[in-house]
Amino acid sequence: MKYIITGGSGFIGKHFSMSYSKDIIYNFDIENSEVFNNHRKVDILDKEKLLSFKTVPNDEICLIHMAAVHFDFQKNYYQTNITGTKNVLEFVKKNKIKKFIFFSSVAVYGDSQLGKDEESEKEPNNDYGKSKLEAERVVENWSKNNKFCQVIIVRPAVVFGEFNFGNVYNLIQQIKSGFYFVIGNGDNIKSIAYVKNLVDSVIFTIENVKENYYVYNYCDYPQNTTMGLSLKISKILNKTKPFKIPYFLTKIVSFPLDIIEKIFNKDLKFNSMRLKKFTISTNFKSDRIRKFGFTPRYNTIKSLQNTINWIIKNDVKKMRKKWFKKASKL
Repeated sequence: MKYIITGGSGFIGKHFSMSYSKDIIYNFDIENSEVFNNHRKVDILDKEKLLSFKTVPNDEICLIHMAAVHFDFQKNYYQTNITGTKNVLEFVKKNKIKKFIFFSSVAVYGDSQLGKDEESEKEPNNDYGKSKLEAERVVENWSKNNKFCQVIIVRPAVVFGEFNFGNVYNLIQQIKSGFYFVIGNGDNIKSIAYVKNLVDSVIFTIENVKENYYVYNYCDYPQNTTMGLSLKISKILNKTKPFKIPYFLTKIVSFPLDIIEKIFNKDLKFNSMRLKKFTISTNFKSDRIRKFGFTPRYNTIKSLQNTINWIIKNDVKKMRKKWFKKASKL
């Protein structure tokens, strides 16, 4: 199997490249790439340029579509996530590509207290989730009219690991600093997905799933509460057990910081939106892929250890600054 990747210069794409660089025909990305030999700098919104690339007819090719806008400081969710996906599907159809993997998100479900599976009601509560849900509908309708191509949709929970600067990275850094507390009682479930397990799950579906249209959630098991995850990280870092602080007190502190962020257009990493996320359960079920036979390679402790080792060994402040500069343009 050969692969074409969109958005491969990003976090998850780097992990694909580590294992499958020899099998990747193209990496389509708006940014330059330091890891792909077959990188092509192209915006998926530039349909004419995208469609100008060709593949070898009848080759066994899978296109993995990861290009997206998803951070809370970014814009253009609907243009990139919906219109961009339509353009990529035209590329798939034009080149008669046999398999199409669409990276969606558990954000299509909205909040989840009790655990939502693939059949649960979709109630996205932000633009990212809404745009991904609409893009899923586009992909599903396209699939019904283009049976030559197998479609697989993966909905990951919060993804973390080496080269990522998201929520788990921020949590690790906060605990590492020694100034950290759990907001509220800390018993809310936080579904997370280690990037290498996620990549493995995608390759597993490509190689084993025969259904023409297949959707699955991905998160690691067992599920962790905010307190449980914090304790695991604290133990690896040899930090003391985090203490709890009432949620209403953090709202008082975060309010002026929200104002400062808006005035100076800076990401302070400590604001009301992120604080609220820590107190809400994001509990999702990932049984479908496991019942199919998938077994993750890395448990939670090993996943966190790998991530923490990467943070310690690298100049992550410099790397994050570079990443944020690029990401904030989108």
